[in-house]
Amino acid sequence: MTDVPVFAAFGAGLLSFLSPCVLPLIPGYLSFISGAGVEELRIGSRRGGIFFRTLFFVLGFSAVFVGLGLVFSGSGMFVSGRSNRLVTILAGTIIVVLGLNMIFGFMKFLNSEARIHVRARPASAAGAFVVGMAFGAGWTPCIGPILASILLLAARSGGATEAALLLSAYSAGLALPFLAAGLFFERLAPLWAWFKRHGGAVRVASGILLTAIGLTMALGRLTAFNAIAARAGMALTAFVATRPSAATAWTVAILSMTAAAIAIVPALRGRRLATPLRLAVLSVLAIAILLESLGVLSLAGIVSGWLLFQGA
Repeated sequence: MTDVPVFAAFGAGLLSFLSPCVLPLIPGYLSFISGAGVEELRIGSRRGGIFFRTLFFVLGFSAVFVGLGLVFSGSGMFVSGRSNRLVTILAGTIIVVLGLNMIFGFMKFLNSEARIHVRARPASAAGAFVVGMAFGAGWTPCIGPILASILLLAARSGGATEAALLLSAYSAGLALPFLAAGLFFERLAPLWAWFKRHGGAVRVASGILLTAIGLTMALGRLTAFNAIAARAGMALTAFVATRPSAATAWTVAILSMTAAAIAIVPALRGRRLATPLRLAVLSVLAIAILLESLGVLSLAGIVSGWLLFQGA
């Protein structure tokens, strides 16, 4: 298990999807790889075919990212002892600089774009896979610094398994929203619009994430995350084992308060409650509350297991 929290790599992938270089182009990407028009995307008339092509598209760029991670992981085999520490400090410093540049944009040369452009529409799922590989091989001003930082972390890990896990998590963070867009594009349109309006905030959040990762790496504090996760996981596991009723009550209370907030806040702001996305989230929360109350599901147990896995 890598000493870099996998969820940080997943979050980096998600922020890459939400970046101004990717999110506004989602309709174009989906239309290009599926052959569907933008209007067909909006009405969801070819949902199955679009999702199928999108699946192969994300497999394509995931293969490239994991491959790059394996290549970069080999560099960690050539350093050890004191030199390894120096490399860690250097890599952490580079990540901090990349993060600060995403926030303040002081290195203009990093904003130059180099992308592989595919002109012909893919005629099959295999073609969508190739286009995904081209997307993964391309570097854009937004996704480049984030991916470069994850690759530096992969190089720091020094192991092929750790690097593959790290880049798989990054790929999943980027791929899952793509798949959701391919399957529910017309229902998620308001969400895309909201993130487009707040593109600057997403860029700043990305920069803060990279800066935090770089600082913890340079200061040699990455393993502290594992210790914190392990302690939290053991404490939560003990709580669930010794006081299962209390754990269920707390979980139901938290889920209920979340559902109430989702229902009340839009009403207070004069917005419509019955949007497809909001109703879907409320339905999932209602099912989770029911299963938790019946003892079929233990979210606290799932969270504790995940924390222990992160701390392994």
